[in-house]
Amino acid sequence: MKEILLFTGKNGSVTNKDLFEALQKLGAQNADVLYIHTALKFGTPNLLIPKKQLLFEILEVIKSLNVSTLIFPTYTFSFCNGNIFDVQNSKTPMGLLNDFVRSQEGAIRSIDPLMSNVLIGKHKEFVTNIGNSSIGDNSTFDLIHRTSLNVKFLFLGPSIGDCYTYMHYIEERVNAPYRYNKCFKGIITDKGHSYEDSFDLFVRYSNAFPGAGSYIYENILIEREEAKRIALGDGLITITDEKKSFDT
Repeated sequence: MKEILLFTGKNGSVTNKDLFEALQKLGAQNADVLYIHTALKFGTPNLLIPKKQLLFEILEVIKSLNVSTLIFPTYTFSFCNGNIFDVQNSKTPMGLLNDFVRSQEGAIRSIDPLMSNVLIGKHKEFVTNIGNSSIGDNSTFDLIHRTSLNVKFLFLGPSIGDCYTYMHYIEERVNAPYRYNKCFKGIITDKGHSYEDSFDLFVRYSNAFPGAGSYIYENILIEREEAKRIALGDGLITITDEKKSFDT
């Protein structure tokens, strides 16, 4: 691997080799499936290389772990916002890297107008065999929970508390009383073909407000050593095992 500077921050620079070594220390290479949340907070991006090259180099580091299946959230909540969901063209606000992965050759995106996921690698069934519930039965989260494969959640930049969407699946499984299933309808466009469809989402009641539960949950995972965290540049990388975090 040729060393390339990715970020420069107050706490030092970050190269592609630094990123690779940090991921190895966390044991990311030992997963069969990595579900990856991103927010590239490691410092100022290297302005001497184009943005697309920076994203390409980061993705290449992740691929070099040789994990058979990589999944990135590419949520759009299109139907919630009254928009058409275009599987191939609808951009995601889930981060620059996630939207970059969406457009890569060989990447497959789930036909979910609310919480789509894009997959690179072997187990395509996690995005191709989904039902019409974005969080519940036969959702990507449900499929990776029921698999016998070793699934890990990787947080490349954000903390677990910032964006652990999987927690909403756990809430759905235990039927959390402050949420309910709501049906959203709209138009999906897939490879130029448009059709009407509906998807369910486990949403909060209007008088229910989020607290600090996700951050408390993260602290418990760290304390029990069911999640590992490492500093890199100005940011953090965290990883947790799906089965252990579900049980916790």
